[in-house]
Amino acid sequence: MYKVFINDSSLEFISNDAEREGITEWTGNESIEEWIGKLEEEKEIRHYVISCLAPDKVWKEFLNYYTIIEAAGGVVKNEAGEVLMIYRLDRWDLPKGKIEEGESIEEGAVREVEEECGITQLDIVKPLPITYHTYWLKGQRVLKRTYWFSMRTEHRAELVPQIEEHIAKAQWIKPDFLDEYLGNTYASIHWLLQQVDFND
Repeated sequence: MYKVFINDSSLEFISNDAEREGITEWTGNESIEEWIGKLEEEKEIRHYVISCLAPDKVWKEFLNYYTIIEAAGGVVKNEAGEVLMIYRLDRWDLPKGKIEEGESIEEGAVREVEEECGITQLDIVKPLPITYHTYWLKGQRVLKRTYWFSMRTEHRAELVPQIEEHIAKAQWIKPDFLDEYLGNTYASIHWLLQQVDFND
């Protein structure tokens, strides 16, 4: 299964033997590029589930239309069970960023959270689902593949948002109040947080 977010809509490729509601059968009459264009131009939020014989093959074809950027980040909880979120460019988000040359995915995830929030004492608990989202940059289609990790910290000092990365706030949020913030976040972040068990 591959799920990619284009604007706030999504396109999901699954095997045609998977049982899902609302499936659009892949006939081959529409090209991958036509599906991409449809979601880029769509005014309303749409979620398409495409059933196909070989989702791996279709996904590889899909990737051919994009420049790939590898990123990593964290869903961080403190000792009180609160979740760390950042407020960047008028939306709530999770700390994440590009993986640098020579560092592992895990190292990149920890470094980005530390830099964006001024936090220390981070421990990776386990990997979380990967998210894929697209955007335009300098006239090119870009797909960001973000590797996520559940993290814990005993950090108690004040959080320091990375202003140069346009982060206005870094804030601890109680899981019971997350819905209030998810109304103003990205679809990929909303989807990711729905996959997290906050009782872990």
